[in-house]
Amino acid sequence: MAEKISERTHPLYDENLDDWELYYDSASGGDNFITEDNLFSHRLEDTEDYEERLDRAYFLNFCDAIPTVYNNYIFKTNIQRAPDENLRQFRENVDGRGTNISSLIKKVGYLSSVYGIMHCLIDIPAAPKKVVSLADQKSNNIYPYATMVHPTQLKDWSMDNRGNLNWIIVESTYYEDTDIEKEREDQTHYKVITREKWWIEDEDGNKVKFEDGTPGEGQNTLGMIPLATMIHKDTDNTMIGESMLKDIVYVNRTILNWCSCIDEQIERQTFSQLTVPDAGELAEASETGDDPLHKIGTSSIWTFNAEAKHPPQFISPNVENITTIWKLVIDHIKEIYRMAGLIGSSDDMYVSRSGRAAQMGFLGVNSSLAEKAFRYQKFENDISRLAYLQLGKNPEEYAEVKYPETFDILALNEELESQFSVLERNFSVVLNKQIMKGIARRAVPLAPQNIRAEIENEIDSHSGVVEPVMQRGMPNSLEDGNPNSNLGKTFRTRDDKDKDEISKKKKE
Repeated sequence: MAEKISERTHPLYDENLDDWELYYDSASGGDNFITEDNLFSHRLEDTEDYEERLDRAYFLNFCDAIPTVYNNYIFKTNIQRAPDENLRQFRENVDGRGTNISSLIKKVGYLSSVYGIMHCLIDIPAAPKKVVSLADQKSNNIYPYATMVHPTQLKDWSMDNRGNLNWIIVESTYYEDTDIEKEREDQTHYKVITREKWWIEDEDGNKVKFEDGTPGEGQNTLGMIPLATMIHKDTDNTMIGESMLKDIVYVNRTILNWCSCIDEQIERQTFSQLTVPDAGELAEASETGDDPLHKIGTSSIWTFNAEAKHPPQFISPNVENITTIWKLVIDHIKEIYRMAGLIGSSDDMYVSRSGRAAQMGFLGVNSSLAEKAFRYQKFENDISRLAYLQLGKNPEEYAEVKYPETFDILALNEELESQFSVLERNFSVVLNKQIMKGIARRAVPLAPQNIRAEIENEIDSHSGVVEPVMQRGMPNSLEDGNPNSNLGKTFRTRDDKDKDEISKKKKE
């Protein structure tokens, strides 16, 4: 057993650390991923050629794009949060740095897709006096706040047989730079949290004391570890999730190497190659100090037998290899979207389908999005309950947040039409008002809470009776509503018109 806290790591941490770093680097892209570990050398290049190719390499980063697509879809729809004065400050400034709760959930969700798992510690500043009311909280600025914990930071942990944490060790970097006249120092800290207490150590195992008076240890009054976890996909191990990039990262790395091969072919073969006849005179001239190649052209040339009958010419490079490789790249990009659950099958990106067929194919995509949204919903409810506990409130009084369960636009339109049909029948005033409120929330999902409350107050003050559309001054028949006073002549045939013309001439 390690003597110092800084040397302790969980076996599952050691087993997954390399994968976590690979997933994070792939999502970050750029210099983090375009390295010698990911761009492979091929048999036709030397060290110098490889270094030049590494400098030119670029990364079509789908490891970042796929988690971002999930976030964009989920947060485009309405998230139902009931007004909660206890959590108002927490939701508006969830991390103490001005971040609102939607932005935090979006970021944690993105990173949980990348790593497979992501954590947040919910803490609260130490109160200078006993807080017994909302007024006390406001006057002392005592509000819970969330701190993100990457799985690479959660070095060690212990769980009981029910899956509850006994203790955790969290690694973080601390910068000592409060005094501008002193050189900045960075230190690695280790925060230990048990069910009874918490403290912070440095790498040498010494208790940390902060110069600004920030406490470095204290009691854990909750009696539990205030750590909330979002998992992308469950595994057998509670603290280890399955990354969305588990397979995608290797396909994306292959695309990186294929694109680099295409780039090298373009670099080497962009210009057509000149061929000229030569019986040895060019080499002899160059030996005497002349530069015959420069007189012929600025690029290199190939020579052929001077007695050949054909004239000098340019040979164009063969593009078949580039075409073949690029086709493979496109195919594998489509496979990445299929593996991510964003298309039903790889054929979905090859075949043009009808609107209804596309809707049916979207059911699988909707299922993936709904499952991800459920993870977001659970995580936000978890951190909100922990915030309730930190405030000394009963978490059972917390009204759960609801994330969207469907992302099918056609189904949404059908649902709204059905709701309006029910409204117009006026079965119940109470029912009508509840439907109206539901439609209002979905129509303006990003409206401030005070505006939403005003809208719902107006609905409550309304009679609740909805007048059917056909009774709002619309014509009862086509004939009544058509401004054409001679509707019968509108549909006359050519024969009818000819007969009328003949009859008219006879009368004349």
